[in-house]
Amino acid sequence: MKRITAVTLCGALACCAFSAAAAISVTQRTDGRPTKFTQARIFFNGNVTANKALELAETLHKFNLNYPALREITLYLNSYGGDMDGGYIAAQAVANSTIPVTTVNISMTASAATLIYCAGKQRLTLPLATFVLHPAAAENSARQYVKADELLRLKQLTDRYNLMFKKTYQRCTSLSEEAIDALLASESSRAMLDASQAVTSKLATGITEKLAQADISLTLTDSLEP
Repeated sequence: MKRITAVTLCGALACCAFSAAAAISVTQRTDGRPTKFTQARIFFNGNVTANKALELAETLHKFNLNYPALREITLYLNSYGGDMDGGYIAAQAVANSTIPVTTVNISMTASAATLIYCAGKQRLTLPLATFVLHPAAAENSARQYVKADELLRLKQLTDRYNLMFKKTYQRCTSLSEEAIDALLASESSRAMLDASQAVTSKLATGITEKLAQADISLTLTDSLEP
């Protein structure tokens, strides 16, 4: 199978501007017409950020728009998490893709990245991959000392993000409400699941040992720029 690699989305997915916060590369078949491509895959590696979430959403939109013969998009995740709003945006993009998206934990899916993972039509995991489910945190970047009203706003923010986690885990796991509330109550009660435990709790729908072959493959990772 002949392939060609590009360092941007230009050409393969139509040229558009992307944030420097992420590095993007595309590989696609050169021995067939793109309109006949049937399989696509995306590797999402590194931190979950709002910019990377929007780039993922735009990529899925372009796959849906420009590759009408695609039967499946496989999204491989390796992320310790990051921005909760970014995770929610990316999860909505995955869930609303017309072409079914299968999510795969390729090594680590933690925190905000679990929102994206749970949005897949199918949710697979590699045998030695790990999941981390834990409470949300809010960054206090404004000042070292916090006043009472500022503490209240931080709590309101973490409550909102924990509700995202709770609604997601209620939908994509068999964990009881009490178990979910417990793991979201404190960092000490976080859940770290291996592949078998993820399947048992129905977080994952199955275990796979293979990486899907694809007609077009995109990698979305943290920028190497300082």
